[in-house]
Amino acid sequence: MRTDMADIGSEETARMDVVYEKERVTIHPTQYGSGRISGKLRLYLQLGSLFLSWEPNEGVNSFSTSSVSAEIEKYRNLYTIQALPLSDVRFIRRHTPTFGLEYIIIVLSSGLAFPPFYFYNGGIRELFATLKQHVFIIRSDDDPNVFLVNDFEDPLQKSLSSLELPGVATVANAMSRQNSFSFTGSVSEVRHGDDAKYGGPSTMSEYVSKQRRKSNDPGRDISFQVLEKFSLVTKFARETTSSLFRENHSSGSHAYGRQKQEYVLDNKASDKYADQLITPDDASLSSDSVERGNPLSVEEWRAFLDPEGRIMDSKALRKKIFYGGVDHVLRKEVWKFLLSYHEYDSTQAEREYLAAMKREEYEAIKSQWKSISTTQAKRFTKFRERKGLIDKDVVRTDRSVPYYEGDDNPNVIVLRDILVTYSFYNFDLGYCQGMSDFLAPILYVMEDESEAFWCFASLMERLGGNFNRDQNGMHAQLLGLSKLVELLDPSLHNYFRQNDCLNYFFCFRWVLIQFKREFSFDQIMLLWEVLWTHYFSEHFHLYLCVGILKRYRLRIIGEGMDFDTLLKFINELSGQINIDRAIQDAEALCTIAGEAGADCIPPGTPPSMPIETDGGLYLQEDDVL
Repeated sequence: MRTDMADIGSEETARMDVVYEKERVTIHPTQYGSGRISGKLRLYLQLGSLFLSWEPNEGVNSFSTSSVSAEIEKYRNLYTIQALPLSDVRFIRRHTPTFGLEYIIIVLSSGLAFPPFYFYNGGIRELFATLKQHVFIIRSDDDPNVFLVNDFEDPLQKSLSSLELPGVATVANAMSRQNSFSFTGSVSEVRHGDDAKYGGPSTMSEYVSKQRRKSNDPGRDISFQVLEKFSLVTKFARETTSSLFRENHSSGSHAYGRQKQEYVLDNKASDKYADQLITPDDASLSSDSVERGNPLSVEEWRAFLDPEGRIMDSKALRKKIFYGGVDHVLRKEVWKFLLSYHEYDSTQAEREYLAAMKREEYEAIKSQWKSISTTQAKRFTKFRERKGLIDKDVVRTDRSVPYYEGDDNPNVIVLRDILVTYSFYNFDLGYCQGMSDFLAPILYVMEDESEAFWCFASLMERLGGNFNRDQNGMHAQLLGLSKLVELLDPSLHNYFRQNDCLNYFFCFRWVLIQFKREFSFDQIMLLWEVLWTHYFSEHFHLYLCVGILKRYRLRIIGEGMDFDTLLKFINELSGQINIDRAIQDAEALCTIAGEAGADCIPPGTPPSMPIETDGGLYLQEDDVL
């Protein structure tokens, strides 16, 4: 550990006891998430006083561009904190958004504010626990996220802090609001001042010492643009954190994306409310409802097509659909692309030819079971049982939707015919309960038996694993969900572990039919077309699960729910989930998790295309229906 010679002097060899140490505590000197400097934060005792240090690791983030890397390296030493006495710290502001990285801002008595420190591996709770063992900390009355720091070395501060008098806290709060200085401003001074030009202070510690000496003028720092300065610190932290959500995609200019970032960063929940039970509409979770973009319109759709009908920019199209959905009049055409019935680079003529060929193929497959006589059916047990199960399911599928309601509805007959035909087309997989839930919206949109069949068959190429006898597809998804919760909300995952809920079977229905029972018919069409874009992830539905669980985490933990209670609670959420907010939360979580989130999900996990085996895609035992 290096020490600040100006402060330690000849006692540099004094014993140092490290009481807290955390790796991957990171600063973002630019407003680009890729331009970050990761380092080690330490608290240590020396000569009876507590010191803080932060030392950057060698090299910069490997994802930085050459220009960003050069800029960061140029000022690397500036951000080093070699030996900061806690007696010089006025207060620490703690930020713990529901979604996003936790960070702190340290403000000194001189008015200087260090850059936000982002804790990529957690550890803020342990940091404050350690601080409380060695210094007195008062939580601000005005802002529960501000902690006023008082060092043991000041007897008067120690006495006043121990009394916790309201008057003392009020005075301290006023001082904390006054002693505020923006990091962006301090960096600007160093970069453009004489010291920067002529080899002045090379580290933040030296700069702090210089500011400390300047602060001998009692009027210089205390009243220097006090409110504006602290707002600049907060703005810098907010903009820097916002960039973490933008660095992997370009949706930041979209209204939906902007509101997502505001929700993530301006969440008002804090430790003060940790024991309160919350509802999804609680103001502490979201200050405003999410406004999604407009659905893909006919004019916009036409703009994506070249003169021969090819889609010129499939990624831009998928992005548009992800953020706004599809106008219903276009769904019949657009869903065929999302479900891979048509290729994005196919021409209109090629699609018309394909439709004619596929119609003939469908009729040929359908004729296989239509031609089975009653006598033959008596000797075909599996056919009788599968058809019987389908007959029972279709009359219970979406009957409240006008398209399927009423007795002797011909659309219900078409629904049954498609499912029986599919059981012959994919005889290994056959039919399982839940398939009718996927088909009903597709048939409603297509209004064509052949096209609905092929779109459904294409979807089952990805989701067929949900219905395997061995349930490997479901187990893989629930395992991925477990790892995602562990990554994105370790405390909630630990609660599930302690209550024997780690199998995540309480989310089984969500995953099996992708929230079909949780939303209305119109909402599920919107959600599914968002999922089918695969714009952020093929497994975006798992991030939806995580987001909803996080929404209700305080209630789950606060009520001490065991597995049975949790399962009942999850099922009762049907019709109660805000779909726009759920998509927003999932997007934020997916962006935060990044590659680490993708690594949580085993290869071939639905809806990824299955990994073929010598025995075929869908291994089933003979007695499987």
